Amino acid sequence: MNLLTRIKHALGIFCHYYVKPDPAKFGHFGKNAAIGIPADLKKQENIYLYDFARIGRRSTIMTMGNSRFIMKRGCLTAEGLVVVTSNHRQHIGQFLSGSNEDNEYTDIVVEEDVWIGINVTLLAGAHIGRGAIIGACSLVNKEIPPYAVAVGNPAKVVKFKWTIDEIIEHEAHLYDQAERISRETLEKYFQEWEKTHKK
Repeated sequence: MNLLTRIKHALGIFCHYYVKPDPAKFGHFGKNAAIGIPADLKKQENIYLYDFARIGRRSTIMTMGNSRFIMKRGCLTAEGLVVVTSNHRQHIGQFLSGSNEDNEYTDIVVEEDVWIGINVTLLAGAHIGRGAIIGACSLVNKEIPPYAVAVGNPAKVVKFKWTIDEIIEHEAHLYDQAERISRETLEKYFQEWEKTHKK
């Protein structure tokens, strides 16, 4: 590799990680949305950030195939978020080829008002409910209920951040009646967690 090629390669790497992302290249980039740099973003057209969705520095978002990463209004993440929307499919009697034919693609969705701690990993199929908290260094690969606090690898719900009455009061300030999570739905989430937590 000659000197000019090396310089071009180094500039390409620098621009990829350190140049502020262009909102026009995203699937959606809402009002006051932000991604801290450096950042490693693959297929920006599959990344959807809604109003006030903010992602910390040194994050990696790998959206593969036609799968999307969707982060809705008012979400925040600390540094080091890793998002991977694909997984390798295993076949009996075959080695992994590393080709895209092996891949399965699944959207990752983060609902509104979610806080994600430092160095969290979200894998294909993760769906984080409204108002949830994901603890530092956790790995999420499934559904996390609204307003749950989940930690670990894989992340498990350890509690809910508020009581049902507090959640209802919180939502009354932010959402129209039709958009609010009903008391019955919240009670169901709490009861399901209590059943598994007692085991």
